[in-house]
Amino acid sequence: MKSIINLFLFFSFIISYSQQVRHLETINDSWQFHKGSLDTPFSNDDLISWEKVTIPHSWNTEDILDDEDGYYRGDGWYKKTITIPKVYENQKVFLLFEAVNQVTSLFVNGKTVGKDHIGGYTTFARDITSALKKGENEITVKVNNAHNDEIVPQAADFSFYGGIYRDIQLVITKPVHFEVANMGANAIFVRTPEVSEASAKITIESKLVRPKKGKYLVQHTLFDAQDTMVKQVISKAAFQKDVFSEFTINNPNLWSPDNPYLYKLVSEIVDKDGVVLDRIENPLGFRWFSFDSKKGFFINGKQTKLIGTNRHQDFLGKANAVSDEIHRYDMKLLKEMGINFLRIAHYPQDPAILEMCNKLGFVTTLEIPFVNKAAANEAGKQNTINMLKEAIRFNYNHPSIVAWNLGNETTMKAPKDLGEAYTKHFVETHKVLAETIKEEDHTRYSYSVFFREPAYQDKLGIRFTELVGYNKYYGWYVEELEDIDKNLRSLVKRSLELDPDKPFILSEYGGGADPRIRSYNPTRFDFSIEYQFLLHKAYMKTILDMPEIVGANVWNYADFQVEHRKDAVPHINNKGLVSANRQKKDAFYLYKALLSKTPFLAIASKAWKNRAGIADTQGGTFAIQPITIVGNSKDVELIVNGESLGKKTFDFSTATFDVPLKGGENLIEAVSEQNGQLIKDYATIDFTLQPKNLKSTKNPFNEIAINVGSTCYFNEDHNVNYLWMPDKAYEVGSFGYVGGELLRHPSNRRNTIGTDISVKGTENDPIYQTQLIGVEAYKFDVPNGTYELSFLLAELKTKEENIMDIEVNGKVLWSELNLKKEYGDNRGVAKRFLITVEDDKGITVNFKAKKGKTRLSGIKLRRIN
Repeated sequence: MKSIINLFLFFSFIISYSQQVRHLETINDSWQFHKGSLDTPFSNDDLISWEKVTIPHSWNTEDILDDEDGYYRGDGWYKKTITIPKVYENQKVFLLFEAVNQVTSLFVNGKTVGKDHIGGYTTFARDITSALKKGENEITVKVNNAHNDEIVPQAADFSFYGGIYRDIQLVITKPVHFEVANMGANAIFVRTPEVSEASAKITIESKLVRPKKGKYLVQHTLFDAQDTMVKQVISKAAFQKDVFSEFTINNPNLWSPDNPYLYKLVSEIVDKDGVVLDRIENPLGFRWFSFDSKKGFFINGKQTKLIGTNRHQDFLGKANAVSDEIHRYDMKLLKEMGINFLRIAHYPQDPAILEMCNKLGFVTTLEIPFVNKAAANEAGKQNTINMLKEAIRFNYNHPSIVAWNLGNETTMKAPKDLGEAYTKHFVETHKVLAETIKEEDHTRYSYSVFFREPAYQDKLGIRFTELVGYNKYYGWYVEELEDIDKNLRSLVKRSLELDPDKPFILSEYGGGADPRIRSYNPTRFDFSIEYQFLLHKAYMKTILDMPEIVGANVWNYADFQVEHRKDAVPHINNKGLVSANRQKKDAFYLYKALLSKTPFLAIASKAWKNRAGIADTQGGTFAIQPITIVGNSKDVELIVNGESLGKKTFDFSTATFDVPLKGGENLIEAVSEQNGQLIKDYATIDFTLQPKNLKSTKNPFNEIAINVGSTCYFNEDHNVNYLWMPDKAYEVGSFGYVGGELLRHPSNRRNTIGTDISVKGTENDPIYQTQLIGVEAYKFDVPNGTYELSFLLAELKTKEENIMDIEVNGKVLWSELNLKKEYGDNRGVAKRFLITVEDDKGITVNFKAKKGKTRLSGIKLRRIN
């Protein structure tokens, strides 16, 4: 008789599997939005302005990037009228929010539903059944992203965009269902406590909502990647108790970065008649892993070096209201680059991210936004604990996750400066968070990320977790490229001396690079693509050589928006390996060459299509400039305009050629062979060849733009790739400056060329951020003719008054120029004049200080006739 019942249940499963039991739909379209506070949100007051928006939505897409300091942080209101579909008898109806930043109040038909949700990055659900009526129902959501002392993050190097910026799902179930409105909105917890190549044990905890009377079973069925049933187990459900099930399979296919094999676990509630009442699916990957502080990371017994990136969730011009398609594209781009390790920073992200981590084989760590400073008081601590619980419970079943991170750079606000009471609260917060991780999930590691010296955390007593990460920017914020190796080795040694059994992860490292800035003489903090390339090459040499660095994450995968940032691109942290709109930088190709397991070859700088240079000789027809090739084969041949420059052997996946570039179009071809396979890459360079002597008749002067006070090229990407050349001292017959000194960053730590001020009134901040101060003259030994002469000027955060005259060939062109008085601080000014050159005088621009010092940011000369 028992076998007949089991057979009946099996066949009922086969029939029900093809049917949809739980109703799920997104309700993202046609919401009404009002930015600001509302006293009467449920009225039909025509004086209240509403705009139609689509979820995902943020109200900070524009003010995050404008010239005004700050961005809106306050109330925003959303409303939508919907008719709830009638799917089941006595159905239960829920709204699931994938994330809303940061305090969410839900109303249905003007009635408050549940408590406010605290936190801007975790998923939550609310049961709205009791508030519904027949016909149309008005859903209203109040969102607030204002600073709150009791909510993390308190401060961070990213922006806290307001809005409903991830999907909203309408969930409808039968009265008997797997729990929906639970902390983290997950009802099935899958564990694999014993895994080997021979067998795997699975234990499952299920949370049900059901009436007291009635007999119900929980049925779990495991399917392999070909959708073939592997195993099925059925367990009885007791009222108000979780259901625990377990089973074992033989010869499991193992999940790993090299083979991200996924099973599917289908969980169902079945009544006594064999009717399926609810169904949930979860991915399942069988793997075992461990970290060793001396030997590194092991997965399924195989030592595996973890190399990858960090990721923020925003996109240029969209704030954090990013589509699932963009999230998945990011993961595919990282897979192309060859990574096997992703730190999801600094908060839980869209469900699409972990879906792709599972499918693509990324070993992953996930964290909560405890950044810079702890939330105030006991209520703030409890809010932080709840965020951690929500993050763990919702994301529990992803096989890619190996560690939960409790926070990032939490001592940015030094505890000792905030008092003894705060310090005690701060330490206790770390302790309870570390304990919470192990209470919620004993199968994974606890993790915390620091940036100050290891001894600092040790003295505070906050090294509670099993893994420690360090964010270190050697060669960028401190010291030089050549110091990276010794500094990394010393840091790892100091950390392991304190805790020999705590594995070390280099959780952040990198440097900024603006795709518009290029240099053949890269220096720290010049934001050139070339410096970033050299920096990552230096880091990778050490990382790959040290087993004690068990994993490393580049900061960052992509450039991201930060309102208070004032670097080469204001409001953008451009340490990404791709730009904010996902254009690959040269360093992306370096990582692909180092990490890719398939044949790869690339001209690293192929995105730099418009270049310029001065002819090598008088009357010369070319300028020699370096071009770097990256690849994972033995050697590479470079062919330029049909002529071979020979072969070079790759050294740490790079080879650099001196390339003669002629005026006009140049075709560059890289050719290599690997395992009998010929691989190629191409680049086309449109080259402007400036004459060595500006009076040359063979290559007549036409136009030049100089990035004054800089060793870098600058490409105006918004202006048809107009190119500015690096500055140089004057030479007879050519052009250049006379006198003056480079503007340098006021920080002693940085002390680099230029400054990081956000320049108003321009998109070309880097032109204005570098200057010659006290410049005496600028000369162009051009032939007779009529020219258009342009000056780019700015007064950048100066306290003193500066007044100057600008003369051209002895004639005052611009007198009593007081940039601060006439235009204001930190504003770019561009002005052009018509100049006639006679008697072979060329052009001499004299800058005469009437008060204070002269200054010049850029100069451009164009021949008219």
